[in-house]
Amino acid sequence: MRAFWSIFSALLFSLQLAACSASYHATLDRSFISLFYATDRAKSGQSDPADFYSALRGPMQYGVCTVSVPPKHRVARLETPVLKTDPDQHFALFSLDTLSQHVFFDELSREMQKAGRKKTMLVFVHGYNMSFEDAVLRMAQVAADLDFRGVPLIYSWPSQCSLRLYREDERNVAATEENLFRFLAGLAERSDKGGISLLAHSMGSRALTAAFATLARERSELLLCFRTIILAAPDIDADSFRRDIAPSLAGKGVPVTLYVSASDRALSISEDVNGSPRAGEIKDVPLIVSGIDTIDASEVDGNGFLGHSYYGRSKTVLSDIYYIINHGIPAAERFALEPVDAAEGRYWRFRK
Repeated sequence: MRAFWSIFSALLFSLQLAACSASYHATLDRSFISLFYATDRAKSGQSDPADFYSALRGPMQYGVCTVSVPPKHRVARLETPVLKTDPDQHFALFSLDTLSQHVFFDELSREMQKAGRKKTMLVFVHGYNMSFEDAVLRMAQVAADLDFRGVPLIYSWPSQCSLRLYREDERNVAATEENLFRFLAGLAERSDKGGISLLAHSMGSRALTAAFATLARERSELLLCFRTIILAAPDIDADSFRRDIAPSLAGKGVPVTLYVSASDRALSISEDVNGSPRAGEIKDVPLIVSGIDTIDASEVDGNGFLGHSYYGRSKTVLSDIYYIINHGIPAAERFALEPVDAAEGRYWRFRK
């Protein structure tokens, strides 16, 4: 029965990708995706949605933004301009409306009711070197490619959006942990059981894992509201992850998936900067921790020059995430994966 379901699932996702791709070639001029957001970036004082938030720390802000999706969008591609944005060819941050915290959660609850039986949320926490606009556009692309029918949200911390300011980003991502914890608790208080999926990339995984650990310790009654945690290319000290972080994630009733890669040049640079291996990179074997599914994404399509953003640039990885978020299928039952047994334990890699 498992084999049948795995094959059926693979065929279903292929059809889903085709349908998703076809939807952007429809006769409509373009599609739009609404994203709820929370951020502790300071306002810049500018009115343009793309520049509305700065790289400075500020009080928590809430709102809704709308992203236009180009009619000929291709799955696993974030079509952005070199110079001037053309909404017919590129993702574009179309509008942004700020909301008070009270109104934000009221609007979110109403949107959840509109979602009907798909009363789910997908929260994205971005990584290092990313502006508010960049993070919103990436989340819109991922939500579109996953054909996510629930409510997509983004939590944006004040990354400096500069390759040179890595240490400043480290300080800011640490400072955001408490705010992210409170935000997740607020979502959970308004969510059904198993309604929230969490996706974090790179340095954003530091804030998410810390916030979730605090939630598990201080608000354990809310854990039933979370569906899954996905950590893509986490820029976290590997020893610290194994020793301190994994125990606070695993065994809490929320499945955890860790995507890692030997082709991740950005994490290799991070290792050089920090003087220690990262949880998302592979030396000899991946980081293997009991209770967490480790997926080797070294050979997937869409790795790019740095090999760091495969969570949104690889059809293979997007397909895998699709089955985690939309269907809750464990690694052992996902057709695209095969088990690898090492001395440290079992991990998974994509079939060739």
